[in-house]
Amino acid sequence: MYRSKRLLSLVGAGLVLSSMLTACGGSDDTPSAPAATIPKTAADVDGTIDTSKVKKNLTVAVDNPYYLFHEDIIVALEKGYFKDVGIDKVKIVTVEDPLPALIGGSVDFANYDTDTAIAAAVKAKANLQYLSPYLGGEANILGVGKGIDTADDLKGKTITGGQFGSRNDFLIRKLLTDNGLDPEKDVKLVSTGGQSNERLQSVIAGTVDGASLQLRHKTLLENAGGKFLFQELGRAPQNGWSGNKILKESPETAVAFLAATLKARQFITDQANKDEVLALMEDNGFDLPQDYKDAYSAENDPNYHTGDGGFEIADMQQFVDEQTELKIIPAGTDWHDYVNPTSLWRAQKSLDLPLRPTPEDFAQ
Repeated sequence: MYRSKRLLSLVGAGLVLSSMLTACGGSDDTPSAPAATIPKTAADVDGTIDTSKVKKNLTVAVDNPYYLFHEDIIVALEKGYFKDVGIDKVKIVTVEDPLPALIGGSVDFANYDTDTAIAAAVKAKANLQYLSPYLGGEANILGVGKGIDTADDLKGKTITGGQFGSRNDFLIRKLLTDNGLDPEKDVKLVSTGGQSNERLQSVIAGTVDGASLQLRHKTLLENAGGKFLFQELGRAPQNGWSGNKILKESPETAVAFLAATLKARQFITDQANKDEVLALMEDNGFDLPQDYKDAYSAENDPNYHTGDGGFEIADMQQFVDEQTELKIIPAGTDWHDYVNPTSLWRAQKSLDLPLRPTPEDFAQ
């Protein structure tokens, strides 16, 4: 959670949704340019950023007020990484679903669920393209209340992964199965609304016996007498940055934005910088209780908060297949048509990072 006026003035987190949806997304500070074709080989990737072609003032949207989803931008602002690539200001708006604003053009980039972004691109028939994962690790955690210490203790208990048919519901069923339980017979699975914070409170209150939780909930749950009973860390490009109109109006801006935020992420995922990053976030008005700080090393591990912004082809394919089966991504969707790593590759190359995936692998 965040609350300070300083943050609002720095990154514009308090913009009203109605204004965001109706405001003009473009600006006259950057001329239009044609979208670039996707490179076929690493040699075709240009890692030089022409700052004269970069849009100076950006508005981006995220769907989560938790500091993890804002830190790349704030660190890049505070450390001058945006200035280095020709970007003067970046405003953040936090809204439950940022895709209408992205499609309408009132924000330049949006950080949102990968599957929902791809599905929106399919349905909107817009220039919406997914650019780069933000979280490429996926923590699948079953948190339980007092008195539950083994898989056998779960039998007959009430468990929730959130809404039936959701990714979290899919994952909690997998986690139960992986630990020798039949989710249809051994436990009582219930469908619940809300996000993981609400599920945590339900476990603490005893409304449910166990729930799908997040890494940051560990200390709070343990203080209430519960525990993380089962935990897996998988690889899945679960959310990330997408762009729309900016990719035609100023493709150089997408490269600059990713280069600055990836440079910030490299700083963030270096655990030696933990105290400095947390202090910067607190200075910018984010409330960081001890349990959030305790989760820093896990949530900002480069295998979770993807250090290079890249992904593996096999991981993306598996993720899309699973989300297609859950009917979130339309059947028959070829994700290659809606994922464009060109800006990511150019940003990676500008930072001397390996290209991941390689253009050669992507083209196959």
